[in-house]
Amino acid sequence: MKCCRSWRSMCCRISRPDGMIMPQRTFRLHGRCRHRIQQGRTTSKPTWEVIMRAEKSYPIKTNPMRSSRNKIQLGVFSTNTEGGCTVTNAPERLRGDDWAGNLEIARVADDAGFEAFIPVGRWKGFGGTNNTGGVCFETYTWAAGIAALTNQIAVFTTSHLPTVHPLFAAKQAVTIDHISGGRFGLNILCGWYGAEMRMFSGHMMEHDKRYDYAEEWLHIAKNAWEQQKPFNFKGEYFTICDAISQPQPLNTPYLINAGGSPRGKRFCAEHCDAAFLIIKHLDGEEAVRQQIASYKDLARQEFGRDIKIWCYGYVVQKDTQEQADAYLDYYATEMGDDEGCDIITGELGIQTGIFTPEDAVRFRFHFKAGFAGVPLVGTPEQIVELFKKYADWGIDGIALTWLDYHEGIKDFVRETLPLMEQAGLREALNVEAITSGVAAEVA
Repeated sequence: MKCCRSWRSMCCRISRPDGMIMPQRTFRLHGRCRHRIQQGRTTSKPTWEVIMRAEKSYPIKTNPMRSSRNKIQLGVFSTNTEGGCTVTNAPERLRGDDWAGNLEIARVADDAGFEAFIPVGRWKGFGGTNNTGGVCFETYTWAAGIAALTNQIAVFTTSHLPTVHPLFAAKQAVTIDHISGGRFGLNILCGWYGAEMRMFSGHMMEHDKRYDYAEEWLHIAKNAWEQQKPFNFKGEYFTICDAISQPQPLNTPYLINAGGSPRGKRFCAEHCDAAFLIIKHLDGEEAVRQQIASYKDLARQEFGRDIKIWCYGYVVQKDTQEQADAYLDYYATEMGDDEGCDIITGELGIQTGIFTPEDAVRFRFHFKAGFAGVPLVGTPEQIVELFKKYADWGIDGIALTWLDYHEGIKDFVRETLPLMEQAGLREALNVEAITSGVAAEVA
């Protein structure tokens, strides 16, 4: 429908005969110009009214992070950065500036019923041969784009709290939540890579102080989401006067955090819906069970809360175990970026409290393979058995990574996901036509 003059942003609604409100559009209304839509013609009598406050015309959706009944929830992690989660020189590694590629992967995961699409937060590369992480999309705007073009998957942003004011972040979060219909999630980072944090303030806070800062930040953001009237706050890091933020979220944002130190674990247990962990799988089953229980027990016993345990895992799926092992060795050993890996493990161990120097050496191969995620390597049948094992350990969800995300996720959905359904790990879902159709739509 065209108006007599140029477009201007003004909220409009169109009433159908059945009383439903059609999706809002923007038109310019000038002078006496009023139109009616009727069988492709326009008349002078209006059937739609101009309103200055838009009414909701789309249903509020459930956030699958809360509503999913799957024994193992699934996500995709780190599609927005160069190399994804690999630290490798292999030419198949992910590009960090490929928006169309991000969207294609998101739509495959969305159609397949995955619960989460989680970006990595990165402002500066780690160095090494390919400067791993040096090319990366910013995650609030990235999430808004993904949210607009998906239907059911939870869309996260990954936010380094010291880089953004909590009121500004809260408003961005609500905007994404409305775009998605209520599917927004926030991956909270306190900042562990010193070179990044010094870009913003010239210094990096001491470890435990970062979590003190995060508690004030989150208190302000939550008040912005919840309060109907202006509020004030005065703390060590923030002073807020007569703050208010509208609209409010459709659903409460789903919060995750990767805190691994005692202080970080306590923050996660008190404030977050899920812990997003590096699982120290090389320490053995009993150690992993204790790692998981330490979060769930702390949340339940001290804060009266239940939290989920998520981690991430790198998928290498081939027709035989030998082929999978060979491909993994190719990109992680033969083509691995050892210089970049040493920088990452050194910084991570110093700043997070998760890894000792000895841990960094033991997990070095797994950092190159998938940023120390749990391995999901083998045939589809063998990968399903690994999922069973991780679920038995107490893991509630795994965000997946690949060297080649584009082919990897399609192979996974086509061959492994149906076996997970048969094994009772996932509810059955019709996921046919997830390859050429999605690629053609994105193109």
